[in-house]
Amino acid sequence: MKTPQEVETVYPASIPGCVLHVEMDVGEKVLGDEAEKEARLRHHALEDRDTIKQEIRSRILQQKPPYRVYDYYHETGFWRGVATSAIFENATLVVIAINALWIAIDTDWNTADDLMEAHPVFQVAEHAFCIYFSCEWIVRFMSFKRKFNSLKDPWFVFDSFLVATMVVETWGIPILKAATGLSGNIGPTAVLRLLRLLRLSRLVRMLRSLPELMILVKGMVTAMKSVVYVFGLLAIITYIYGIALTQLSAGFEFHDLYFTSVGVSMYSLLIYATFLDNLADFCDAIRAESLPCLFIVFTFVGLAAMTMMNMLIGVLCEVVSSVAAAENEERMTVTVVEKMREVLAAVDADNNGSISYKEFLLICHQPAALQALKEVGIDPVGMIDFAETLFIQDGVAIEMTFEKFMGMLLDLRESNCARVKDIMNLYNQIQPEMKAAQKDMQEIKDRTATMEEACIDMLIEIRKLAREEVYK
Repeated sequence: MKTPQEVETVYPASIPGCVLHVEMDVGEKVLGDEAEKEARLRHHALEDRDTIKQEIRSRILQQKPPYRVYDYYHETGFWRGVATSAIFENATLVVIAINALWIAIDTDWNTADDLMEAHPVFQVAEHAFCIYFSCEWIVRFMSFKRKFNSLKDPWFVFDSFLVATMVVETWGIPILKAATGLSGNIGPTAVLRLLRLLRLSRLVRMLRSLPELMILVKGMVTAMKSVVYVFGLLAIITYIYGIALTQLSAGFEFHDLYFTSVGVSMYSLLIYATFLDNLADFCDAIRAESLPCLFIVFTFVGLAAMTMMNMLIGVLCEVVSSVAAAENEERMTVTVVEKMREVLAAVDADNNGSISYKEFLLICHQPAALQALKEVGIDPVGMIDFAETLFIQDGVAIEMTFEKFMGMLLDLRESNCARVKDIMNLYNQIQPEMKAAQKDMQEIKDRTATMEEACIDMLIEIRKLAREEVYK
């Protein structure tokens, strides 16, 4: 390569139509090596981060499937067919609801302490409920493939206890009386009635069948911490105002009625000024004797009744809304994952657990899979447009694990908002293309530089030949 001085001497820059591309020094090679080393290290770091993100996603999607007692049942058979039947489940819920209503009727109208002495209507009802719940228990127990696994299901254990107490009360005690000739009550009557009230706990099974009710219950539990803090702040405010009004109301008639002590003052403020029970009479009694005390009561009403209580309502609404969104999201995700697992098991010809482009097309022809995708807000038609991006990389068809496939599908939901992760994914998809373009541009630059050097050499030779012709 010629130095800048040689180039200027041989072929001046004043000649029109010529552009000179000159390499400055070998220091650029050193800088290029350092940049290449840094890029290589950065590439390894990115691989590590990608591995970590892949592990996290796998942990999320590879969580154990939700507990289902059906997994402990026989695969086939009469008992499993009955126990897993929707008709049987719905009939049980209806009987539980009727039994809950009947307990109220029995409490109001059945005055007999002994079932055998009660009206025949109550006896028939008790025997009917006992027969149904006993038959239900037998069906569920016989459905277990290994009977010992029945102890692993908390609901079955709890129902077993309820059925046992019901059988003892309805059939066991009368048979014992008839066998021994005893009369009257066996054991404390209050204990027997308490065991009867335990039947109401079966209503919890109805909550499991109604997701909306479970959302409200979980929302109440989740909001408990915030509610405690709001009540704590309300208690502090009530305590401060209680001390102030107890001292300022001394010597007035309403003092003996509402503010005789700090405890009585807090009670009065809570009932009249917070829950607003008979607030008009409370304020009129104070207004007749002390306007400053009335002003203090008004400020307390503004803080406690209008601010704190409405803040509590807002907290509950926000928490329940968040819990509802989370529950719906989890339920839809679990549903689509389970359905897609079933579909994949049907189309996975090589049984390797991975999804190829061909298997993806087969999945797209399954009505169950399309319905599951629609339920979680994924457009099946639009998903086809991303098939090439998902399954083809660098012109080569790839296979992906079920966890990665589901993670990418859930990212394609129309309800998703763009997040930093999505921008990073877009950057990661564009980056290889940008690197390829930069590589091509660098090759073009190198070839152009080589051509420039060749042209300069040719011009030098032409100039020498021209000088030789002149001297001749």
